[in-house]
Amino acid sequence: MTGIGVGSGGGPGGTSTVSTRRRYRRLLFGSVGLGVAANVALRLLSYPVAAEAAYWVGIVGFLAVWQFSPVQLFDERDAELERRASTLTLVAAAVVLVLGASGARTLGALGVYDAPPFVEGVLYGYVGLFVVFAVAYGWVSWTR
Repeated sequence: MTGIGVGSGGGPGGTSTVSTRRRYRRLLFGSVGLGVAANVALRLLSYPVAAEAAYWVGIVGFLAVWQFSPVQLFDERDAELERRASTLTLVAAAVVLVLGASGARTLGALGVYDAPPFVEGVLYGYVGLFVVFAVAYGWVSWTR
C-alpha cells in the first residue's frame, strides 16, 4: 500500500522492519477499533454527535497511518490472503443470492411463505455487491 522497507532486518540501533510493520498495523486497525468502540459507548450514553465525531477520528487515524507509515504495511502474503477471502466471500454471497432469490420467489408463488420486504432488500444488496465486483474487475482488467 505504501512504499518503502520490504526487508526484515534493520540497522544497528534501529527497529526491524517486521516489528515496525507490526506496530503500525496495530495502530492502523487499533484506531478504527477505538473509534468504533467510542462510537458505541457514546451512543449508549446518548451523545450521538460526539459518537460520530469519535468514529471519524478513528477513520482519520486509520488513513493517516496508512498514508504516512515509514514501512510497507501489507505484502504479497497479505494480498494472497485478501484474494482467498474475497473469493470465499463472493462464493458465499452467490449461494445466498441464488438460493435465497429462488426460494423466496418459489415459496411466494406457492403461497407457502411471503418473504418480508427486508429480504428483498437484502437480496438486492447482494446483486449490488456483484455489480460493484463486475465493475471493479472490468476496470482493473482494462487498466492493467
